[in-house]
Amino acid sequence: MDIATDNSEFIAILKLIEDPDPEIYSHIEKKVVNIGISAIPFLETAYKKSADSLSNNRISTLLNKINFNKASTALQSWKNDLNQNLIDAAIILSEFHSPNYGKALIKDQIKKLKQDVWLELNEEFTALEKIHILNHVFFSIYNFKGNKTNLSHPQNSLINDLLENKQGNSVILSILYLDIAQSLNLPVYGVNLPENFILAYLNFNHLNSESKPLFYINPFNEGTIFTKNDIEIFIKQLDLDPENKFFEPCDNQSIIRRLMTELINAYDLAGDYNKCNHLKKLYSLI
Repeated sequence: MDIATDNSEFIAILKLIEDPDPEIYSHIEKKVVNIGISAIPFLETAYKKSADSLSNNRISTLLNKINFNKASTALQSWKNDLNQNLIDAAIILSEFHSPNYGKALIKDQIKKLKQDVWLELNEEFTALEKIHILNHVFFSIYNFKGNKTNLSHPQNSLINDLLENKQGNSVILSILYLDIAQSLNLPVYGVNLPENFILAYLNFNHLNSESKPLFYINPFNEGTIFTKNDIEIFIKQLDLDPENKFFEPCDNQSIIRRLMTELINAYDLAGDYNKCNHLKKLYSLI
């Protein structure tokens, strides 16, 4: 059914959601889920108008299934993309949490941030000078910072909330920071350090066997620059054995899996087990 040309038929279908017969509802559920994202505005309108708890529970279930299918398809497409963009994956996860937040708005905000950093950079600057410029714009002008008071909240892992509230966890801050850096040809990559996701500034613009970190950056602490020795001390404090992955750049899928792990833990702590279980299924896709 083309929902754009047959709204009346779809509205009639929605009225059957109230039917207590489970077989009728099962038929309606399959129809609506197959329609997909085009059904979302109608479902949201029906939810607002309904005062029936059974109908609202069913509509919520339908919305969750449609959003899950949308996120599932988008993440699989992202995984197979040879030019994986971390912001695109972060937006998929934000839309899974808040379907009404616009992708275009996120992109526009990030574009403006990139332009502001670009205006301050000079090719003659050293690596450290370039990072100091990026830090100044990112942390001092735009006021991004790590949320150190409410780490377990799901919003701390969402790109739209980071752009709106200027606070987030170490992973989402790093994703935005490195996206800006890489768009300006700065060789900044993610490092999957336990407890605190960080970034490495490499000696080459592209990952290869000769790529080595010149220094490290901590976006969660306003872009503090530190060394391998500092990481070794941190690992020792955590009572962990040093592993190469704690010092070397990781790929984009590892970064998104780390972000999803943060979200899964947050949903679990918040008692949102439906989203938690759906996100675990999405995690398995990448």
